[in-house]
Amino acid sequence: MSYVALYNKFRPLIFDDVVEQKHIVETLKNSVIRDRIANAYLFCGTRGTGKTTVARIYARAINCLNPINGNPCNQCSICEGILSGSILDVSEIDAASNNSVDNIRNIRDEVMYTPSNAKYKVYIIDEVHMLSTGAFNALLKTLEEPPKRVVFFLATTEPHKLPATILSRCQRFDFKRISIESIISHITDIAAMGGVRLENNAARLIARLSDGAMRDAISLIDQCITQGKEEIVYNDVLTVTGIVHDDFISEFVDNIIKRDVATLIILIDKLVMEGKDVNQFALELVKYYRNLLLCKTVEKPEELLDIPLDALSKMSKQCGEYGRYEIIQIINELSSLESRLKWASQPRVLLEVELIKICESNFNTEGDALSLRIAALEEKVGQLSRGMINIKGENASTDNNKVKENLENEFVDDSYTKDSPFEEIKQKAPPLRALEKKTVLKDSESQNGKSIDGWNQIIDRLMESGKMVMYTNLLDTDAVLLSDKQVGIIFKTNRKFNKAIVSKAENLEAIRALLVEKLGYDVSVKCIDEEELISKPVEYTQNDDILKKAKKIAKELNVPFKIIDE
Repeated sequence: MSYVALYNKFRPLIFDDVVEQKHIVETLKNSVIRDRIANAYLFCGTRGTGKTTVARIYARAINCLNPINGNPCNQCSICEGILSGSILDVSEIDAASNNSVDNIRNIRDEVMYTPSNAKYKVYIIDEVHMLSTGAFNALLKTLEEPPKRVVFFLATTEPHKLPATILSRCQRFDFKRISIESIISHITDIAAMGGVRLENNAARLIARLSDGAMRDAISLIDQCITQGKEEIVYNDVLTVTGIVHDDFISEFVDNIIKRDVATLIILIDKLVMEGKDVNQFALELVKYYRNLLLCKTVEKPEELLDIPLDALSKMSKQCGEYGRYEIIQIINELSSLESRLKWASQPRVLLEVELIKICESNFNTEGDALSLRIAALEEKVGQLSRGMINIKGENASTDNNKVKENLENEFVDDSYTKDSPFEEIKQKAPPLRALEKKTVLKDSESQNGKSIDGWNQIIDRLMESGKMVMYTNLLDTDAVLLSDKQVGIIFKTNRKFNKAIVSKAENLEAIRALLVEKLGYDVSVKCIDEEELISKPVEYTQNDDILKKAKKIAKELNVPFKIIDE
């Protein structure tokens, strides 16, 4: 007998053998028991999670002569005929290669005839999202007025590509990724049936690499068993998959932290000479830095990361050498490298150049320097509004001391002359303490350009609610009042990609809801670039004498003065 791949040999034959997916299995079993069979089912989920397998089991169960608690018996003539392929009432179609309208028209013509042997005529259409527009239209007509005794199973990894008219006529079931523990248990049993012992660390590595797909895990164990060893250990899996050891990646990251370019070049040479895949290594490096980011961000990373405790301890020390913003920037750089490596004729050169670039960059310092500049400008504006800067730009130490003394009397220092352009502002200004006690803004109060207090807490609330994508893209941003009714989120010049993600309507609405709760009144939200504030200041058109005087003071002091309005 010819060799049968393990993922086919150990494919489940009844619902009870399906790994996880209990929420789907129980529903389908009950529909068989109660004879409530729909005309169309849509199975969604990532590869290797059991979509086609469950469709085959269900096709036998609804046609079985002696079903057992909703499961097919797999022993009657109908079940055996379907398993052997001799009964043509159950057909499987690959929509990736049969995606034309003619293929679907053939099905439409066939469904008009009653089943020849089985109770139901069943069509399993795999990768249904690959059908052409004309094919979808032809299929829609059949689903709108389905003949009796005909059942369609549509399996896809990309349900968003299906027309809404198709989706609305199907019972949808979403298959979850299979957990690492379930995969470990299953592939260990499969290895044992083949007379091979599977080391726990090797099984865990296979489960991690399979990314929730049982078929991928079984294919890997099949490849490892082919080596002919009685025991499969961790290094055997590394050899088969072509990936590097975790200790190698950890050492690699240590040298990135030290900015030791010479050692990194030597390690890359070792990587290439051992025949490892540079593309796969770049992918593993991105995943490693993602784990560092989680260690830096989450209080209990062990709940999210399936890695040994000693490796987790090592990552905790490494992430202490980085700022969170710096890790994010390195992930962005490595992700960009990964996409470019797929088409590169010299992947080694690209990897070396990118790592040298990362080592010679100082993402965190650049971010801190810009933050310091903004903080310094904010402090100057604050001092200007309180009258603590000498108007003529001379040495203001004496005047500033007088101002500090007179702040106890709640008014601006009287040492300024009557001719001072600030005198008129001082006479109109309310006491400083009264301003400082105000915590809730009213609609009539204009505080344009003022930073939003508690913006970092709003960002943290997004993380707590599970919106990690928004959280990471809003890091190192600021929020200011553009007008009484609009808040602007300021992005740095080199973060246009982050701005594009946050600018999506649903993301802005989530931020707006938190801002309204914080401020106490309704506002709209707008994303703007930092350079937009610098190069394109908005002209203020209201005839306000106080603002004119303040603008004149700013001109005399030669300091930036910007009023942002919608």
